[in-house]
Amino acid sequence: MMSRPTLSQIAEQLGVSTATVSLAMRGSPKISQKTRERVAVALKESGYIYQRSAAGLRTAKTHTVGVVLNNISDPFCSTLLVYIEEELSKAGRTIFLCNSNESVQRQTEFLRSMAEYNADGVIISPAIGSTAEDILSQKALLPPLVFVSRAVFDVNADYVVNDDRQAANLAAKRLLDCGHRRIALVGGDPSVSCFAARLEGYKEALGEAAIAFDDALVRACAPTRPAGFAAARWVAELAPRPTAAICYNDPLALGFISGLGHEGLHPGIDFALIGHEDIEEAGFVSPSLSSTAVLHEEMGRTAAAVLLERVANPDAPLQRHVLPSELVVRETCSVSNDTALQAGSVRERN
Repeated sequence: MMSRPTLSQIAEQLGVSTATVSLAMRGSPKISQKTRERVAVALKESGYIYQRSAAGLRTAKTHTVGVVLNNISDPFCSTLLVYIEEELSKAGRTIFLCNSNESVQRQTEFLRSMAEYNADGVIISPAIGSTAEDILSQKALLPPLVFVSRAVFDVNADYVVNDDRQAANLAAKRLLDCGHRRIALVGGDPSVSCFAARLEGYKEALGEAAIAFDDALVRACAPTRPAGFAAARWVAELAPRPTAAICYNDPLALGFISGLGHEGLHPGIDFALIGHEDIEEAGFVSPSLSSTAVLHEEMGRTAAAVLLERVANPDAPLQRHVLPSELVVRETCSVSNDTALQAGSVRERN
C-alpha cells in the first residue's frame, strides 16, 4: 500500500502554502474559488483522506474497529458479530458496524470513513462482487484489514475462513454414499471466494466416484430464502431431475425446503438435502436440516484476535486461518437415491 500523502506535499505540488491548502479544504472564503478548486482536484488525485482526529494524534490508537458484514439479517452473520464484538470488547475496542447488504459501494464508503476516523483496523466479510481494487480503492493508507468468512485473496491481508472445499466435499460424499448420482449445487456467486472452493470440493467428490461433472446441475443465486424457494422449481424442472442438492447456506436451504413442498417433493422422503453453516434453526425445522457446520465462535474470536495482533505488530507475518468443517446429519439427507426415485415415480403416477 502507498504511504499517506501529506498537506505539505500537496502544497508544494500546487506552489502554495500548507495553510492555504488547509483553508481551502475547509472552504474558507479567504481562499479564491479557483484555488479551492485546484486544491480539491489535487486532493482527489493524490488520494488524500482528511483525518478527523487532530494531526498530532494520528499515530495514536483510537480504540475503534470497523466491522463490515455482507448481510446482518443472516443468522450466521449476526452470530459471527456476537463473538467478534465480545473479543474486541475485552480488549477495550468499540466497533463501528456496516451492513453492506452485498453493496460494494456501501462497503467502499464505509472503508473510507474508517480511514477518515483513523480506526485501528477493519474486519470485513466482503460483499458479492468485491475486487482487490474495491478494497484498496483509496491510494492513502488504509487501516489493517482482516477478512472473515469470505476473502479477496488478491489483497495481501490476514484472513479467517471456513474450509469451504472440505464442506462441499463432505456433503457430496455423503449423498454419493447414499447412492445419489444427480446432485445439484445451489447458490452462491462466482465472484465470492467460497463459491470456487465449494465447486472444487463438489467436483472432487464426483471425480472420486467416477461421475462426470455436469454444469447444468450448478445454479448460482443469492444466498437467501426467496432465492432458495425459486431454485426448488428449477430443480424440479430439470430432466432427469436430481434426487439431491447441496445448498450454499442454511437460509437458502430453508427456502428450498418450502419450494420443494410446492413442487410436491419432500426432503428426507423423496429428496435429499444438505445446507451449510448449521445455524440454530436447522435443528428445529421439520424435517430437520442436515448441514455442514461452521465454527462460528472460533471464526469470530480468531478474526478479532488476529486484527488486534496486526494492530500491535503491523510488520508481523500474515496469518491465514482455514477452519475445518464437519457434517451434521439430520433428517433431510437420510433418504437414499433408490427411495427418492421410487417415491418420485409414485408421485408422477399420481
